[in-house]
Amino acid sequence: MNTAKLYDADNRVVFSADIPFYLDRARKLGGKTLELACGTGRITIPLAEEGINIWGLDYSSSMLEVLKAKVSKLSEKSQQNIHTILGDMTDFSLSEKFKFIFIPFRSFQSLETDEQALQCLSCVHRHLEDEGQFIINVFKPIKEIGEWWINLNENLDFESTLEGGEKVTRHSIRKDYDIDKRLLYTDFIYRLYKNDGLIEEYHDSIRLRYFYGDDIRKLITSSGFTIDEEYGWYDGTPVNEGKEFIFVCSKA
Repeated sequence: MNTAKLYDADNRVVFSADIPFYLDRARKLGGKTLELACGTGRITIPLAEEGINIWGLDYSSSMLEVLKAKVSKLSEKSQQNIHTILGDMTDFSLSEKFKFIFIPFRSFQSLETDEQALQCLSCVHRHLEDEGQFIINVFKPIKEIGEWWINLNENLDFESTLEGGEKVTRHSIRKDYDIDKRLLYTDFIYRLYKNDGLIEEYHDSIRLRYFYGDDIRKLITSSGFTIDEEYGWYDGTPVNEGKEFIFVCSKA
């Protein structure tokens, strides 16, 4: 079973705090915007509703199906602002260039090797206007990854209620890590309840690459970008104080 239909149930602050941040940037920059790993349109749709002409690229057809169903309920004007592309962020070629390109919500960490990461950044560089802006977000490890990271107990990530009244929970199990490849292995368990009875359970496994500050900075700058601003959270918290790495870049 694919969990794309449960993706939007996430009600954590991290799932909404970045929307005003990207909206503000897109507004100020004007022009065309490209969102890589747009998923179900969590950010794409609010930007389109505010008049931003946005292209959303994603690797998952099931995520894009959820996005398209949501787009069909928007006003005609908002629908015209959204252009969806099924594609790979390490290898895409579009006929447009963009004033603003961003990879939100740690999606860059799904790329498991330096080679994939550099291919993605190269594609971004080719598609970014000379005066454009590129923003990338990855999570910041609280300390050096080691045995402490593993937790085989189920940890509740969120609990929320779907439109149909069903309750959904997601638990995570931090299974393993690989220091050489800098990969974290996590299992997600989604449970759907109706009238307090469990009706469905879905399992998802992900691998995410983790970055320390100098690693990600080196990748960005070696790909022809200058890092102009760094933040630790979407409210402008300094990078050394926040929970995230948010890099605002331009062409070098």
